[in-house]
Amino acid sequence: MSLPLIVAHRSLTPGATENVRSAIPVAAQDGADLIELDIRLTLDRQPVVLHDAFVGRLTVGQGWIRLWPSFVLTRLPTREGEPGDRVPTLRTVLREFPPDVQPALHLKDRAALPSVLKAVDRHGQPGRTWLWLEDSRDVATARRALPELRVTLLRPAGWMPGSRQAYFEEAQWVGASGVSVPWGVIDDGLIEHAHQHQLRVFSRLERMDTLDSRLAAGLDGVITDDPGVVRRHLETRESGTGGTGA
Repeated sequence: MSLPLIVAHRSLTPGATENVRSAIPVAAQDGADLIELDIRLTLDRQPVVLHDAFVGRLTVGQGWIRLWPSFVLTRLPTREGEPGDRVPTLRTVLREFPPDVQPALHLKDRAALPSVLKAVDRHGQPGRTWLWLEDSRDVATARRALPELRVTLLRPAGWMPGSRQAYFEEAQWVGASGVSVPWGVIDDGLIEHAHQHQLRVFSRLERMDTLDSRLAAGLDGVITDDPGVVRRHLETRESGTGGTGA
């Protein structure tokens, strides 16, 4: 059985600050296969790496991201992290992305898609890039523009038994490579159903003591704030020595 992909949620590792440049190489060294970054759009329509619609939680600024021009926003110091950390532009992050891990870009703003596709094409490696998108039309657009991209379709409540077939069929139809579902609903049947549609299943880790049961069900990707502990657990499990990884 192949090992699942480990996805560093918001580039996090213990003690790191989310979505900042200094966190990315740490997550790579800690065992992540993919590093998830949240993307927002500035006033001048530049994609930047930031989770919230407001700048105040992560930076010393205030207000909506969409009202900040990128040349000002990217000078704002972050409240935590390394002294030189600022809000990074996507193109900057892609240019210096570690070669042994893949970016997973979660678009928090649909309007950012054209700019993100342009940045990936010009400054990144489309064949090594994932997008996390919430609208099937955007999946189709992204795959037409850059066929090498791999895309995960997010669909709230799409995993429910009454919606699952339509969700998986739609994801497959528009060219998605994966879907994301809540941790608590994973079982053999759900994953087998997704695999029948050639879709990988990703989920955010909630409890280490339930990880083995999700792996046994065939989970393809573990989204976590601590890629190191998941990596060590997988290696221990692969060696057959047991252990909980906690």
